[in-house]
Amino acid sequence: MAVNKVVYGGETLVDLTGDTVTEETLLKGYRAHRADGAIIIGTMLSGCPIEFILEEEVSDSSGQNIRDGNGSIIKGGIKYRRVS
Repeated sequence: MAVNKVVYGGETLVDLTGDTVTEETLLKGYRAHRADGAIIIGTMLSGCPIEFILEEEVSDSSGQNIRDGNGSIIKGGIKYRRVS
């Protein structure tokens, strides 16, 4: 039986009830406890490709989108590569 809260002498020593970690949000292979106290093994990024690119809008230091000469928002790619 999983334990998610330990109270000793009226003092709470451990309280997992507000934790938000799930298998999907914990990196693959890492162990933790869910809010209900159950031990979980992370699965996040388990199906991730070796490399992928995310396209995002490019902004200046004040947070404003940067536009080209035609007024279109410029986008840039961020390349992620899995290393193991």
